[in-house]
Amino acid sequence: MKIRKFFSVFLALLLIVSLFPISSLAETNNEDLIEVEAAPLDPSMSPVGEMHKINYINQSIDGKADFIMLYTSEYAKEILVKKFWVAVQVDANNTVTKVVGQSLNGAPPVWEDEQSIAIPEGGYVLLAQDDSWATKDFRKFLAINFKEGDVIKLRKNGNVVPITEFMTGNGLNARINLQNELMYSVTEPQANISGSIQNFESDKNYKLLVNKQEVELQEDGSFEYTYELTSRTNYIDVEIYKNEILHDKKSLVVYYQDSPAEKKEVFLWVDQASNARRFQSSEDVLNMLIEAKDAGVTAVMFDVKGVEGFVSYQKNDLTNRPYVSEMIADSRSGSNPDLDLLEVFIEHGHQLGLEVHAAFNVFAEGSIAFDEFAILNDHPEWEEKVYRSEDNGEILPLRESAYGKKGALVAFVNPSNPEVRDYQLKTFEEVMKNYDVDGISLDRGRYDNYFADFSDQSRTQFEDFLAERGKTLTNWPEDVFYYEGSNRVDGPLINEWFTFRSSVINSFVEESRELVDQYNISDNRDIELSAYVGSWFESYYLNGVNWSSPTFTYDSRLQFPQESLYGEDYQQAAYSDKLDFLMIGTYQTTAQEINKYITLGNILTDGQVPLYASMALANLQDPSLQREAFQAGLNNTSGLMLFDYSQANFPVIKASIADEEYVKDYVLGISNPSEPDNPFVGDFLNINRNEDNLNVYSNTFGLSTATNKWGVEAVVDANGEVVKMVNKKQAMNWSWNVVEDNNSLIPEGGFVISALDSSGIRERRVLVGTNFDIGDKVRSAIVKGFLNYEGKTFSTVGFEYQGIVQVVGPGNAEVSVNGLAAPIQSNGEFSAQLSLQPGENQIEIVVSVDGFKTHQQVVTVFAEEPTLEQVIEFVEKASFTNKGIQQAVLARLVGAQKDFASAEELNEKGLVDQAEEARLTGIQKLEELQSFVQKHAGKHIPVEVAEELVSYIEIFTLA
Repeated sequence: MKIRKFFSVFLALLLIVSLFPISSLAETNNEDLIEVEAAPLDPSMSPVGEMHKINYINQSIDGKADFIMLYTSEYAKEILVKKFWVAVQVDANNTVTKVVGQSLNGAPPVWEDEQSIAIPEGGYVLLAQDDSWATKDFRKFLAINFKEGDVIKLRKNGNVVPITEFMTGNGLNARINLQNELMYSVTEPQANISGSIQNFESDKNYKLLVNKQEVELQEDGSFEYTYELTSRTNYIDVEIYKNEILHDKKSLVVYYQDSPAEKKEVFLWVDQASNARRFQSSEDVLNMLIEAKDAGVTAVMFDVKGVEGFVSYQKNDLTNRPYVSEMIADSRSGSNPDLDLLEVFIEHGHQLGLEVHAAFNVFAEGSIAFDEFAILNDHPEWEEKVYRSEDNGEILPLRESAYGKKGALVAFVNPSNPEVRDYQLKTFEEVMKNYDVDGISLDRGRYDNYFADFSDQSRTQFEDFLAERGKTLTNWPEDVFYYEGSNRVDGPLINEWFTFRSSVINSFVEESRELVDQYNISDNRDIELSAYVGSWFESYYLNGVNWSSPTFTYDSRLQFPQESLYGEDYQQAAYSDKLDFLMIGTYQTTAQEINKYITLGNILTDGQVPLYASMALANLQDPSLQREAFQAGLNNTSGLMLFDYSQANFPVIKASIADEEYVKDYVLGISNPSEPDNPFVGDFLNINRNEDNLNVYSNTFGLSTATNKWGVEAVVDANGEVVKMVNKKQAMNWSWNVVEDNNSLIPEGGFVISALDSSGIRERRVLVGTNFDIGDKVRSAIVKGFLNYEGKTFSTVGFEYQGIVQVVGPGNAEVSVNGLAAPIQSNGEFSAQLSLQPGENQIEIVVSVDGFKTHQQVVTVFAEEPTLEQVIEFVEKASFTNKGIQQAVLARLVGAQKDFASAEELNEKGLVDQAEEARLTGIQKLEELQSFVQKHAGKHIPVEVAEELVSYIEIFTLA
């Protein structure tokens, strides 16, 4: 009884509290708190259901994530619900009439296909989206707590309100649907703005304005307008008024590049860790550079100081940094200690007319992931000090922090430490002093992230920075930010802190500029200074970098999240004016997003410095997507930077730069030990492995596959036998807790089969892991020539299929074409004479190496009936045993050809009777020829030639 009484009192108190206005968030943020309340689980126990904040009301989902959205009938008549989203339809009586993506007993829903649901008149729709059912509660709240028939409530600041509270009473909202992207670059002086008005009602009065200029609306609500642009950044506001009331406004940001670079440069970035060990000889470097230049590369960004602190040059008289060959981690070791990589790159690069720029991972001095530290262990005082929630408010060196012990990949040093800065500048200097480089490029010339650096040195310098501005640091580090649990809360000096760190990086770039200029003047050189940065400027302040131009002025239509930061002080920390050019990592995965960030880069640099769009080749494996992204960069910037060589497929790159469709001209085949009659089709031979590739590597590629973890590899020796498997068990059991390094040595005369899928995908890795095992006999080959035939049309006369087969690794090939053995020449060429029928024909090419089938490929060709001219050509090429008989056959064919030509001329003149007489004369000659050929078949005319010739003659005599 006492327990029951306690719960009754407790529930009553809950009910009373729930009726109080919930105003804390509204008061703090000066916003109303809008919530949806589900039906109570048990009304007899409590009339109050679960509640969740509504994030947006009647807004577009563009650019939004993790939300519950409320749509009224003023927004539209229906709303699109994407797959994996949850929606609740509610009628005018607050009754749930439909749930899309409903959960059963709290489990993830059986996700429904994309669909549109109506917004009831006087009712509404709740729409939820997030990217994690496990860790976020937007979708989960709607899916679990709402079902058809429930009566639910809306609350505003704690009070129950009707849906009309969120409606204007002006009917359907007129909204602007633009066909333009909201941010893009052009090289023409006009922007064609077009679109339509959603919820357009023909009996209402509308006015459309483009930067206050009225634009005509068509009867269906569509519009098109040509806006004259000014040089560089244009902000264009598009507004729609309905009955003199503003209903919607969209802002376009268009960058007009009125003087684009005439010559487009293409830089190839060669990452140290991924590539250094691939170059075992001077010839290896030369061959790569030849390929790169042929593809359209004009310059190389050679990573001479990797994140571990090792360098790819040997003349280190100012820093004594260790050479890259001293690295010992499995996936890093193996570089040739007798080869000065930078020297060789410069020698061959300049011979080929390529510039070679030296790139440095400036403030990165160690790899925690691979336990490689070139110099950091000798200078522990340089290590960044981090302030993270996991360390309970304690400021620690990175490697002593919880994150450093589990999760961190790269160790940074403190950019505000004078010794650190001096050492980095000496690293630049010894390269310029000892090597004929064309440029110095700063990569990771930044702070690690917003957790660093909180050392005593940084604090002292920050205090000086504040004092110059009449401000004081009272609480350290709480005046910057502090933690409530794991949540970061900004302190009163957060913007000053962000600005201070950017000023530190700005001053270092200035010192780098002075050093480069010093060498240019003293040695009469033209060394360029550049930097690589991420294109996501709106959050790059967290890394202590302002890479914009000092002439850039922030506009709220750019919608940066930390708008209060972009004042005069932060503007003074901008550093792109100190560079000769800037590379921004447009590493997004769609051409649309890449173009957006190219435009943002143009706006931020304000046309003051050449800008290069940096492409992540790993994100652009699809040739059509790569081509589209490359062309966006080439059209709207000074050129491209391709990151990086380890992901390069030069034939695809060549086509993308040339703006041409890429078509692979070979088929890679691999024999199947499990099913010998079903060989595997690989993706690429001797091309750097990317996600979703099944590749084969021979000695031509290099010493090893140069691949990293998470893939599966089968190593085949010179006898064609599998001698090693990498990550076989991991793929078969799909347990990747212990991952083997893929970087397999390629046996002399053998090859390696290497597979990798996108994260979580099993297709290629499971294929290799399941079908290959140590001891299996495996062969591989490539076949070329099919592009000359696939889908093309030929004459049925004298058709010959020609191709090329090349064995990869050991073995001898055999080829059959439509079941006929095709002799192979010493250079791999093969051919076969085939009889084609008019229409579609299938040609099957089967290749075996040492009896192991590697290809079973079908090519489709089309054939058409021959002309007499083609028959004559066939006879001229055919092998007759009697030349006199051959000449007699040709004479009759030529005679018939003249008769048919005469018939056409007579027909054109209207002499129908004479034309028919000439045609019949020609047919008679062919009939006589047919008898002549049959008479000499097997005597003076080879039987197969005679049979084919008779079949051709019948086509004309029976026509």
